[in-house]
Amino acid sequence: MTATRRRARGRTLATIVVGIALAVSLALGGGVAGLASAAPKPAPAGCGQNSDDPKTDKRLYLWGQVKDTAPGKVGTNIDVIKPGPQYQPSPAHPKFYAVRKGGDSKGVNDDFLLLPTNRIKGIECSYLWNGSQLNLWSAAWFQATRRVAKNPAKPIALGVNSATARGQDQLHIHLAQANPDTVADLKAIKNPATSFTNWMSTNVRLRINDPKKTKTHAQFRVVKYTGSLPNLFVTLQKALPANETMSSQSIAVIDAGTPNTYYVLNSTPGLPGQQSEHGTGLADYVYGWKY
Repeated sequence: MTATRRRARGRTLATIVVGIALAVSLALGGGVAGLASAAPKPAPAGCGQNSDDPKTDKRLYLWGQVKDTAPGKVGTNIDVIKPGPQYQPSPAHPKFYAVRKGGDSKGVNDDFLLLPTNRIKGIECSYLWNGSQLNLWSAAWFQATRRVAKNPAKPIALGVNSATARGQDQLHIHLAQANPDTVADLKAIKNPATSFTNWMSTNVRLRINDPKKTKTHAQFRVVKYTGSLPNLFVTLQKALPANETMSSQSIAVIDAGTPNTYYVLNSTPGLPGQQSEHGTGLADYVYGWKY
């Protein structure tokens, strides 16, 4: 075979291989561009997109403050932390979280925020319970013990608001102090539920700290839990009644006063109560903030 014929045959084989690859790519929906790289999948509904532009929506301000940050590149945040491999859902693709000052309380060191640095719109995002994220509750508790001012009358409180009650569309856990009246009511509960298997069957009327002073009480599901603080997004999503959505839920955690013991609260506007004192999507009610 001559050199010219060998080159022609090589070109023919190469054309056949490319044609087969293109046909397979098209059949799988990849298109021509799919030969080079697959297009990124859009995020699930309720999670937001990485391309969301903070300049176009004031509710994306917090997303703008954590987007593209990393340890050593903290921007306006107090810190950006990379938890160790043992805490990572996928150590090969580690997740970070940021800690920053909040802007709701006139108190001293009673108002911080913890945020994932990847795009998570809020409590309704399925990333929070599909196993792909850090246990942000455990991280929030650790950070709160380091940063929130110590006050025996106002123990540590954490919380997340529902989609309609929050003011920002990037997930943020509040690190705060608890409202003393709320704490007193929690301690007065006789025989509180101690297992999350009973969480949804509880309904407790608690005094709250309402900045608008429109009501004095609200209804909450309460468990007095002892143990390592679990990923409460996962716990709630598994326990939630079929007729309720994650987007309408609030979650709060308050120090119960003994080691590794917490009051874990959940509420939603549909939780029945006395007159207007029903449930709420606003976890802010249980903080001891000075508004």
